[in-house]
Amino acid sequence: MAKVPDRMRSLVALKYCWPTEWEVADMPVPTIKDPDDILIKVNAAGITTGDTQLIRGHTKFIIGGLKFPHKIGLEASGVVVAVGSGVTKFKPGDAVYAFAHSHTRPMNLIAGCGFASEYAISKEFVTLHKPANCAFGDMCSTANVVTAMQTIEMGLRLMRQNGVVDGLQGKTVFVPGALSATGSVGIQILKNVYGVGKLIATVSTAKVPLVEQYLPGLVDQIVDYTKYKNLTDAIPAGSVDFVYNTQWQVTSTFPLVKPDTGVVASIASIPTPSLVRVMLPPMPFLVYWLCGLAQWWYWFKTRGTNIKHEIHSGNMAVREDLERAGELFATGKVKSVNRVVELEDIEAVRKEAQKVATGKGGIGKLVIKIA
Repeated sequence: MAKVPDRMRSLVALKYCWPTEWEVADMPVPTIKDPDDILIKVNAAGITTGDTQLIRGHTKFIIGGLKFPHKIGLEASGVVVAVGSGVTKFKPGDAVYAFAHSHTRPMNLIAGCGFASEYAISKEFVTLHKPANCAFGDMCSTANVVTAMQTIEMGLRLMRQNGVVDGLQGKTVFVPGALSATGSVGIQILKNVYGVGKLIATVSTAKVPLVEQYLPGLVDQIVDYTKYKNLTDAIPAGSVDFVYNTQWQVTSTFPLVKPDTGVVASIASIPTPSLVRVMLPPMPFLVYWLCGLAQWWYWFKTRGTNIKHEIHSGNMAVREDLERAGELFATGKVKSVNRVVELEDIEAVRKEAQKVATGKGGIGKLVIKIA
């Protein structure tokens, strides 16, 4: 294997900014420091909404400031070039997917993981062998798959609490954002793994004809959300069994679900104080208080019903779920929906990352091709 250089190209932010000001810069190649470290030559990296929020400064007054230049990217796929002395599952030459261990639990949000670089360091417990039949870029949706599985399982627990014990097979499910990075994999899992009967999803006008192209045979009812003031104008109130919520307007989904047994399993709601304590290092009391206040608001919006609503933050450190995600890719039950740009084409990177930041215009996962 070729000698590892001292310098590499990395996608970076030089200050708090929108993606329109991101840069590609020369940075030192990271080195193995701990026994469970794995050095990866990156082929492709994924960009998430969380990347863009962090670099815009959404959390700097709570967790402290970033150090600039800040290397961007929390997940990537590539080839192992070196391993620490304690690594047993991987060796140089292995094709792998990896996720930033600093963003498991509790998260170290200010760590510059830099997976959108030519080289990156991963830990063994958040590294996965890439299935031979999967492209490097497609594996950059692995975190979305893990999050979807964990959130759906959480939702099934809530359904059982409401007396629904026969799972999702044959049920009616709503997923906002059919062609988003999160929605597209969630839909595939709900249909191909859990046997959902009727799946309803939203997209904008321009994306309506693309749903069947990217998700053939999976979406039973496509709703153009731009044509309706309320979702209940297109979907009868109380007709949905389960919502896999991927967008921040979670309360708009509450009227859709059955009032006695409906469940809203969300990845885009304000977390409970208890979840914040698990996800993050100790926070100021005001953070917990505001999160608790939000739960009262959700309760108010569902008052008089038995609707269950809960948020989940994906935990990539659950090894069983990480390996299951790999199996779903390998068996074809999940196929990544993504758009790919080259690292050195910084204008294209900025344009597509801006779509991630605003939640408008993009299709699927943004993948940065590194090598």
